[in-house]
Amino acid sequence: MGAVSDPASLPSRASSAAAPAVPSLVARVLGRQFDPESVGLRELPFTVVFAVVFLLVVLSGGSPHPFVLDASALTVALVQVLAWQCRRGDWPHAWRYVFPLAQLGALAALEVASGRSASFFTVMMFLPVVSLALQPGALGVVLGTVGAAFLTVLPALLGVTKDTPPSPPLRAVVITLCAFLVALGASTITHRLREQTRVLERLHAEQDRSLHELEASRDRLAALTQSLEDSRALFASMVDAATEQLVVATDDDGRIVASSPGAHELLGCDASVLAGGRVTDFYEFAELRAAADRAGLGSSPADLLRVVVGRAEEGFPERHDWTLVRPDGSRVPVDVAVTRRPRLDGHRTAGYLFVGNDLTERRESERLQDEFIGLVSHELRTPLASILGYVDLLRAGPDALSEEQARYLEVVERNAQRLLRLVNDLLLSVQLAAGTFQLTPERLDAAEVVRRSVTSLGPTAVAAGVTVDVDVPPSLPFVSDSVRLGQVTENLVANAVKFTPRGGHVRVTLRRGGDAVGGPARLHPRADDVRLMVVDDGPGITEAELARVTERFFRSRDARNRRVSGLGLGLPIVASIVAAHGGHMDIDSAPDEGTSVVVDLHPLVRGTET
Repeated sequence: MGAVSDPASLPSRASSAAAPAVPSLVARVLGRQFDPESVGLRELPFTVVFAVVFLLVVLSGGSPHPFVLDASALTVALVQVLAWQCRRGDWPHAWRYVFPLAQLGALAALEVASGRSASFFTVMMFLPVVSLALQPGALGVVLGTVGAAFLTVLPALLGVTKDTPPSPPLRAVVITLCAFLVALGASTITHRLREQTRVLERLHAEQDRSLHELEASRDRLAALTQSLEDSRALFASMVDAATEQLVVATDDDGRIVASSPGAHELLGCDASVLAGGRVTDFYEFAELRAAADRAGLGSSPADLLRVVVGRAEEGFPERHDWTLVRPDGSRVPVDVAVTRRPRLDGHRTAGYLFVGNDLTERRESERLQDEFIGLVSHELRTPLASILGYVDLLRAGPDALSEEQARYLEVVERNAQRLLRLVNDLLLSVQLAAGTFQLTPERLDAAEVVRRSVTSLGPTAVAAGVTVDVDVPPSLPFVSDSVRLGQVTENLVANAVKFTPRGGHVRVTLRRGGDAVGGPARLHPRADDVRLMVVDDGPGITEAELARVTERFFRSRDARNRRVSGLGLGLPIVASIVAAHGGHMDIDSAPDEGTSVVVDLHPLVRGTET
């Protein structure tokens, strides 16, 4: 029959479910006539019935009006051909009524041409009439009713009075076919409606579940939003309460977007002075410029910011002592930690977070301590020099020493030399703290300096039962201070030997920066740098202790438990010498996993390496 269902109201996916409702293969094929896209199949039932009746009419004696009979057949054929060539969406809505109306017209022509009364064709007209009635709205019902009435009274209007009843076979064929198709259509539509009901119930259940999930998500979002608001309020209150600390947030260009009361107190100005200014404007320019020179950078605002933020630009925390300048010109030493910060409310971009502590009191305490250490160290150097001098005199004297006396004298010299090294380390630490420590640049062979330093520690390593493997190039020209470069190597290797158990290994590697392999990914040596790596098989240290190993006089728990000799000055001195080179030191360690120290040194004079 015609378009009996509306595509908007019958989902195409439900059509596949109609097949199980009718077991017959023919019924399944004909059932596809209700698919919204199967226009040709929807018109096929009427075409088949019409063809059967047309043949029976022709075979039963022909027609008194052969032209009308042929026109009716041609109309049905044309409707079927057009139906096969189109999809439902290809036709305007009004054309949905054209095909069933054309079929009613063809049926009327067949009735007139056959000379039989309308009673014979009453059952056939149900196919296009039902198709019209199933169209959306009342128009289809009206057209179907008018069409049926017209078909019924048409013979009387045209003077067709012959009322020859059809033969039983013809009646049986027509009624059976029409009844089958009407029943099939009713069954398919009913099944589709049931399937639609199940789909709607499932969608309704899914909608209820989605609504519940949405409500739960909304509740979680509300709780999260409240938590974020509480966190922001807590953070804001913490910042406001940080009256003893400098807390400053900047954008990516280093312009201040927020500051704490502690920052106003420490810098001696209010928020209006800080807001919008560059954070580097509050750093001592000479100090910044010297750091920029060591890093090979210029003095532009962007370069100065890079010096200040350091590795924070790459997402790693950066901590350094700087001198800040207040608006009144006074200066204050501050320990500044810089981290990358996420986007803040009201600010479209991320930036940096500066947290600083006033070092004035600590510096004064350290100054007094350093004065005491310097005084004691100077006082100790004089008697030590005298002891070592007399040791040399005794060895060079005219009277030969006995074997026992020579052994005693060797013990005196060894301990005096050890004490002298400790005194020199103390004096160097005082110079470093006072800022009087200086490097003497000279052209040297870094490979030779490292080999010589490791060789000097050979007896110590042998006594400790530790193997020291050295991997350095034949020659590595560099500009540095040979004494301080040797001191860096000796302190690192000596420290590694101290903490490596008997039978362990210490590996010393030296490479040009551009050829360096290994080490942390966050360190990026330049082509003219040198990288020194010292790796041991020692017990390692905890993360908490690792953060303090460069503090003066700090000794790890393992060093105290094992009573390892030393004052805790080796690594702080190394860190200071590395910083004076404008380089970086990274220490990687974990309990029972050994320790790796990577040192990247910049040349003291640029452009002189070969």
